[in-house]
Amino acid sequence: MNPKIKLGAAAVLALALTHLGSPSAQAQSDPPPRELAITTSQGVLSSVQASAEEDFHLASAVEGVKGLQFMTYNRTYKGLPVHGGEVVVGTDASGQVINSVTTGQQAQIDLSTTPAISAATAAVTARAQLRRATGVSTPRLLVHVTTGKPVLAWESVVTSAKPSVLHVYVDAQTGKVIDSYDLVRDATGNGHHNGTVTIDAGSTSSDSTRPGLSCGNQSGQAYTLQGGVLGNGGATDLPTACADVLYAAQKEWDMLRQWLGRNGVNGSGGTFPARVGLNEANAYWNGSFTNYGHNGKTGAARKQLNPMDVVGHEYGHAIFQTTPGGAGGGNESGGLNESTGDIFGALTESFANNPNDPADWLVGEETGLGSGPGGAIRNMANPSALGHPNCYTGSFPEVHAGAGPQNHWFVLTAAGTSASTRCDNGPAITGIGIQKAGQVFMTALNNKTSPWTHLKARVATLNAAKTLFAPSCTEFNVVLEAWKGINLGPRAGDPTCSTQGNDYSLSLDPAAGSAQPGQSVTTTVRTTVTSGSAQQITLSTGTLPAGVTASFSPATISAGQTSTLTLSTSASSPQGTHSVTVNADGATVDRQAGYSLTVGQSQGNDYTLGLSPSSASVAAGGSTSTTVQTQVTSGSAQSVSLSASGAPAGVTVSFSPQTIQSGQSSTVSISVGASVAPNTYSITVNGDGTSADRSATFSLTVTGGQGTTWQPWTAYAVGAQVSYNGVNYRCLQGHTSLPGWEPPNTPALWQRL
Repeated sequence: MNPKIKLGAAAVLALALTHLGSPSAQAQSDPPPRELAITTSQGVLSSVQASAEEDFHLASAVEGVKGLQFMTYNRTYKGLPVHGGEVVVGTDASGQVINSVTTGQQAQIDLSTTPAISAATAAVTARAQLRRATGVSTPRLLVHVTTGKPVLAWESVVTSAKPSVLHVYVDAQTGKVIDSYDLVRDATGNGHHNGTVTIDAGSTSSDSTRPGLSCGNQSGQAYTLQGGVLGNGGATDLPTACADVLYAAQKEWDMLRQWLGRNGVNGSGGTFPARVGLNEANAYWNGSFTNYGHNGKTGAARKQLNPMDVVGHEYGHAIFQTTPGGAGGGNESGGLNESTGDIFGALTESFANNPNDPADWLVGEETGLGSGPGGAIRNMANPSALGHPNCYTGSFPEVHAGAGPQNHWFVLTAAGTSASTRCDNGPAITGIGIQKAGQVFMTALNNKTSPWTHLKARVATLNAAKTLFAPSCTEFNVVLEAWKGINLGPRAGDPTCSTQGNDYSLSLDPAAGSAQPGQSVTTTVRTTVTSGSAQQITLSTGTLPAGVTASFSPATISAGQTSTLTLSTSASSPQGTHSVTVNADGATVDRQAGYSLTVGQSQGNDYTLGLSPSSASVAAGGSTSTTVQTQVTSGSAQSVSLSASGAPAGVTVSFSPQTIQSGQSSTVSISVGASVAPNTYSITVNGDGTSADRSATFSLTVTGGQGTTWQPWTAYAVGAQVSYNGVNYRCLQGHTSLPGWEPPNTPALWQRL
């Protein structure tokens, strides 16, 4: 018998955040990637081998780069949670499965759910696992499947002032400890201060644009800015430490979004607070916040451990914990967790490109803590230089040393053998660059299951490279060679990659430019062969603004060559910013690239304002949301105050936050009163900037009450009433309806009237 598949609360939220507009509009367009992914994953799960006593609940839906979607389903057995039983399904933007289903479960569950050991006894056993424990949680009964044979177990969380947040699993039949892991992850740092930098903060050391991010003392209390400045730049000044932490955390957030396609540290638009002033030579992540101490030195050598890759490392642990499978699982998983922190620290340094802390492969090179150059405690390019293993052996030392093999793999993937040496004396590797390597790594983490192992990471990264850069196999082959380079060679059932004929990429360098009326601007059209052989390409442009002409030199090239595009304007060309499409007509493949042409003198500071989504359908009495997105188009960022106009009586519009800097975003909440008449209304969202005003229009369709026929691919709000086969239902949780999930099949979403 097939297991049951349900939409959990997180899935409902994910759907509610992706409104599709009115039913008539949806009939003319395909559903977006999130809905396609959920529909696909439900079909895939029906083939997962499981008993009739097992249910699946959609726990999270996370987006990656290039429209990839990752659905994580938590498993229950006879109503009990299954630790390690999660299932991850990844899909591309068209809804096609991009990888085989991954799960940590190794055997089918068939056991009694009646414990022989009481919760109280399990709590005592768990508490004894941690010296000087200060507390233990109420044990939770579950099925534990990550160590092989499924076991009924009690899970307890033991804490201490050390600090420690230790999860302990006690066999509910024998009383023996079968597994444990600590959420607290220690680390050391890199660099010192970031210099005088710009941070997003208001009157205190809190960031209102990145939900959850703040920095304070050991009680969590934020520091007050003095004259708009946080800190005095001193090496031991704690407000200065918070300035460094906020700067690095904000750079990591931006890197995750711009390079890796992740929405915040937790993948759903949020992150975690930080604390400074820890009176230890340490920094750590405790499962809820990051905490930073000092280097243990005295006098002028004393420094706070809050430079960029320390912060990137600690929040890297948070990313590891909030991707599927969580943070549990012994020394091998712990080593991969530590390596994840190092990798995100390196990515953050590279993205920030701050001359005060240049990007490198050393960890802690300016803290004076270790024995490496400048006090480095790890060397990602050559872990053995500091006593850690370069190569995979199948045995797993202490977790910090255990970071070595994956760190080495990442450097080989990103920078190749010009930065590191292979373990196997194989051929030279040309790296794919740290951004692409980060995309591969993040996509693999989105498929993580517990326990996470090097072998699982190997398969996940190969699948990621194959998916992200198809039809090219160049990146796949580099990832494969890098794994070979740490002695983790081919395995049976490995993913494979073969080129699909002749193909090429197209880009413009630069992708934007400006010219005064009557003048011209140029850009370079670049092509690169990505598979097969070079093909002939004819270049042209799409529809151009009035008075603008285009010429290519040359107009016909072979893939791998370049051409110069000249855009000439006339005195009558309309001033403003225009989009120009460059078409590449290849012998076997066509490609397009976009160019932003600004005609006329830039008028100081300016920005664009848009809404995503720009429409929604809501039942009277319900609510919806959209996101204001702004982008600086000229000059510097400016303060923008948001407001709304045109909303009908009974409809309220609020913003969080109300005031932003251009380049930032804000969440718009729209509440529809029960008395609002069914109709389609236009609401104008206004941006009142310091030097420019902009606006965008949101189309709100209010649907009627009882008697409305249920339809798939429709956004329903709490309280909406529909009919289906002559029976009336009331919506219990806001969601977007899916085909085959009519009201009778989803009692968690609909109440029969």
